[in-house]
Amino acid sequence: MTQIYGFAYHSPLFLQNLCPRMSYAPLYLEARWTDRDLVRNVTPVMQAIPQGRIPLVVAGSLTALKAFVRGFPKFKGKVMLCDFPGLINPFRDPLLEWIDCDHQNAGAWQTLKLKYEAFSDMLGTLDFLDDVGRDLILRMVRWQSRDRVSEIEQFNESLPTSYKALVDYEAADLTDSDKGYDVAKDHSWKRKSLKEILADVLEHVQRAERRHILDIVLDYQLSRITKREYNSRMKGYMDASLIFKKKATLVRKWIDDAKHGRLLFQAYLDYLCNIKKRSWKTVLDDSAVNEQDLLIVISKQPCSEETSSLYSEEIKGILEFPPNMHPPEATVRWSTGLFSYHPEPPALAQLFDF
Repeated sequence: MTQIYGFAYHSPLFLQNLCPRMSYAPLYLEARWTDRDLVRNVTPVMQAIPQGRIPLVVAGSLTALKAFVRGFPKFKGKVMLCDFPGLINPFRDPLLEWIDCDHQNAGAWQTLKLKYEAFSDMLGTLDFLDDVGRDLILRMVRWQSRDRVSEIEQFNESLPTSYKALVDYEAADLTDSDKGYDVAKDHSWKRKSLKEILADVLEHVQRAERRHILDIVLDYQLSRITKREYNSRMKGYMDASLIFKKKATLVRKWIDDAKHGRLLFQAYLDYLCNIKKRSWKTVLDDSAVNEQDLLIVISKQPCSEETSSLYSEEIKGILEFPPNMHPPEATVRWSTGLFSYHPEPPALAQLFDF
């Protein structure tokens, strides 16, 4: 049975005025209301509903209706939704019935043609909202069109400016210098996390070789190898695939960048030498790095006295960072049974498809 009436291109205020006030208490939800607006405007109205009248939600948008369902999970009443069915997926469901709606191209800008008596009869046949209906409302999503403009701009940025640039791009040795077309033009790595850019690289090698590639990248991130060693160890894969050469070079640029790889390395050193006096949240907040990126680096090289000795020079200033364990974070239990203020490093095989 129907639990939600949908009205396309109709004003919720107009529908509210059609509600029989002797039987129903309409609750108007403005399309742009936030959770705070709902609490401020709807709560007093719900508390003042006369006994015997049925609460009837008249929502101006799917967003407002979702917020209402989340804010009032125990609501017992009936629901009407004013929205465009072409933007809701799925808009066809046994619990949802669209009234006076044209599903043709662009819909129909029209006014409600129902008479007052007919509208009152329809409300009488509408079922009360239950848990299944609430689940449907929370599952419905607006369809988002693809950002074609950005796609075209990104495609245009990747095009060589001339035939000579195309030839230079194909002949460029991206392992020895940053003079290739890709390195100069492709800035996509600036918008990605370490995990995302690692996934891009591993996608272009066979599964059996992925762990080896991951070790090379993380060794470079942890300053265990130089740029020359990184290029040398990657050279065989770069010679075999031009697209892998591009991806591997972009990873190296990400690690070399002060706002990406270098910042992540500093956050790792903070964790390494201040693990007993600075909480996990403090390390993340002070460095503003991606949590999963830091966990990936720690998974490659966990904290130990031997590890700390590798960075004796780099951690001198970091040891002076102010302690912050008051109040401490909620402790987490490690697989060994011990508690720690820091999460246990996950296995790299769980983060990447080896």
